[in-house]
Amino acid sequence: MLCFMPRKILAALAVVGIAGALDAPARADLETAGRAVIQSMSEAVLASLHAGTDHATREAHFGEMYRRNFDNAGLAAWAAGRAYTVAPPGQRKQYHQLFEHYVVKSYAAQLQQHKGERLRIDKSETVGRNVIVTSNLVPPDPRNPREIEMKWRLRMVGGRFLVTDVVIDKISTALTEKRAFAEWLHERGGTLEGLIGKLREKIAREDRRRRRQGVLNVARATRAA
Repeated sequence: MLCFMPRKILAALAVVGIAGALDAPARADLETAGRAVIQSMSEAVLASLHAGTDHATREAHFGEMYRRNFDNAGLAAWAAGRAYTVAPPGQRKQYHQLFEHYVVKSYAAQLQQHKGERLRIDKSETVGRNVIVTSNLVPPDPRNPREIEMKWRLRMVGGRFLVTDVVIDKISTALTEKRAFAEWLHERGGTLEGLIGKLREKIAREDRRRRRQGVLNVARATRAA
């Protein structure tokens, strides 16, 4: 299983880049915008789940949401580190595409574990060049008081307000991903080309798992009919 979101559910689910401090109205506007981004993402993911769509459709919907709201290029570069820095531009582009495919496939698979939780957005604040939106994943059963805190880090990137990290129960998903990629890079000779090969293997493995699951689901439905 892919490791971008250590808490497997929505994890299935910034201050603009200018010099100087922001005044209070500017901070308030950015914090409101940050909350709006997370709220919109949450509603889009839940709408897809409630619609009862098949896995391929959910994956496509999540891919659209991810491309619209996450800093894929920044996350990919951070995860690969120096191997990314020294790689040629064409290889970086290929890696960006595979990284997105890998993450989207992971999120879509993890969303299958959704049990009716909802995301409650509690606050947003400006921290340096980022806006941090604090939310909690609330279980559907009021008898279960266990909530999972999720902090979303957003920053203005290329004129767009994008998610650059999600911290779940005090664990950074970006840092978790970077550690996993460091192991894979070590395994594959420390090159971006080697990491690309590893990602292809991970994606192919997940596709095979999905096909096996599909066959099992059809068999169960046939027996129940």
